[in-house]
Amino acid sequence: MRYKIALHGFGASPIIFKYLIELAAKENAPIDWCMILPTPEHRALVRSVLPRSDILDVYRALPRNPVGGDHGLLAEYPGNLAEDLGADKRPWGAQSGRKRFARGLDYHLLYKKFLIERGATHFLAPQIEGAEGKIAVATACQLGLPVMLPIDCRSLTGTFFAADANAGLPAHAAPREDLMSRSAEFIERFRKSSMPAQSAPKDFTPIDGDDELIGDGPSSLPERLAGFVRKTAERPDLFVPDQIRASFLNNLPTLRDRWWGFRTSRAAREFDIGELGALPKRFIYYPLQVSPEASINTPAPYYVDQIRAIDALRLAMPPDCALVVKEHWAGIGFRSFDFVRRVRKLPGVLVAKYTINSRDLILRASLTCAVTGTAAFEAFLLGRPGLALGPGLSHWALGNGSTSGPLRDEIAARIDRPIPDQTVIERVATLLSVRYPFLFVSPFYPGEPMLRRGNMRRMYEALIDHLARLDAHGARSGKAHTRAS
Repeated sequence: MRYKIALHGFGASPIIFKYLIELAAKENAPIDWCMILPTPEHRALVRSVLPRSDILDVYRALPRNPVGGDHGLLAEYPGNLAEDLGADKRPWGAQSGRKRFARGLDYHLLYKKFLIERGATHFLAPQIEGAEGKIAVATACQLGLPVMLPIDCRSLTGTFFAADANAGLPAHAAPREDLMSRSAEFIERFRKSSMPAQSAPKDFTPIDGDDELIGDGPSSLPERLAGFVRKTAERPDLFVPDQIRASFLNNLPTLRDRWWGFRTSRAAREFDIGELGALPKRFIYYPLQVSPEASINTPAPYYVDQIRAIDALRLAMPPDCALVVKEHWAGIGFRSFDFVRRVRKLPGVLVAKYTINSRDLILRASLTCAVTGTAAFEAFLLGRPGLALGPGLSHWALGNGSTSGPLRDEIAARIDRPIPDQTVIERVATLLSVRYPFLFVSPFYPGEPMLRRGNMRRMYEALIDHLARLDAHGARSGKAHTRAS
C-alpha cells in the first residue's frame, strides 16, 4: 500500500518534517506527502521538498474576511467547533464571537477541501496548539483519516502516536504479556525514586552519528523580527496583538527570566501551608497548571480559568476535607499575583507553598485531582487515588467516568481508594505497547534533542512501524484505510 500523509506544519514543525520527508525518500518508503502550512515562515523550506500543489498555504488561501456559512455544514463535524475555538492561548482582541466562529468554519472547509483533493490517507501533526490545530485534527477525523500526534509518555519517556487531539491511544494498543514484567519493573523503580516527566528515552539501539546535529541552527533575532513584520503585513486580519508580548519575552530570555524571577519572589509569599507537617488530616490535592498552555487549552478549554476547577472540587468534596492548592513552579513567575490571593479567600481552600514537593503531597492526599496535569498521572503510577477533570493521558490511565453522576459522586467513588497494582501494571503495559524511543519537541530547545540524527531516524522507524500496525489492526477489524473521497 502507498500512503499519502498530510502533515500539519504548525510552528517550527516544517523543519522536522523536511528531514522526515528526505529520510523517507532516501529509504524508498511508500509514502507521498502533502502539508497544511498555517503560517508563512517556512514557505521556502517546504517548497524545497514538496511541489506547490501539495502545499496548502493558508495565508494565501484563507478568505481575508470571515465567510463562514450555515451551521448545517458542521452536521458531521466531530466534537464541537465552539469548544475548539476556545483552545487558543492568546486573546483575539476585539473580534466578535460571530466572526471567530465564521473564521473557524472557514478553516474547516478549506482543510476539508485540501485533504480530499490531495487524496490524503493519514494525518500527522505536532502537538496541537490553538483552535486552528484542533480544527485541522477534527477535519481529518471527520474524513476518516487515521490521526497521528506524537505525544510524550511523561515519566515513561519516549513517545506514542495519539489517535486524536485528546491523546487517545491508537486502536492497536494492548497490554501484551511480554510487557507486563517490564511494566512492573518500571512501576517499582518509579515508586522508589521520582523520574522526570519529560526526558530523552534511554532504551534505544545506538545509531552511527547518533548525536550528530542535522540542519542549520535557528535564524537570528533580526531575521525573526523581519519575518514577523512581513507576516503581519501580509495578513493583518490574522494578527493577534498578544503575539507582540510573547515574541518579546521569547526573544529576550535573560530579561524575561529576571522579570519572572522578581515576580516569583513576590508571589512565593502567598501561602497557607509552608511545610508537610501543617497539612490537614484529610485533603484533596489540586496542583495548578500553567495556563494558558496547550496542555490545558487544547483538551479542556473550559478549565483554562482554573477557578472553575477549584470551585467544582471544593463544592463537591466531602465535608471533612480541605482542598489544598499548590502553584506550578513554572507558572508562578507570570501568573497574576491576584489569582492566588483570590484562591486563599475561598472557604475550604488552603494554598501550599510552591516549593513543597508535589510527590509528597500526592502520597499524603486522599485524592489528587488535576485537569490534565502530570500530577494525576504520577498519582496513578504511585497507585494513589486520582481524578482528571479533562481528557488526556491522565484521564485514560485513571479510568475516569466510572460513574455517570455528578462530580460529587465521582469524588466519593475514588477518595481514599488506592488503585490496584494490577490495574496500574496493565495500563502501563498498554502504553508501553505503543511507546517508541524517540523524543518529539520543537527544534532549537537547549541541547537540541530533536534534530539529532539518531532521534530523527528513530522517529522515522517509529512512523513506519506505526503505519504497519494500523494496517494490521484495520485488516483484523475489517477496516481498511482508504483515500479520502
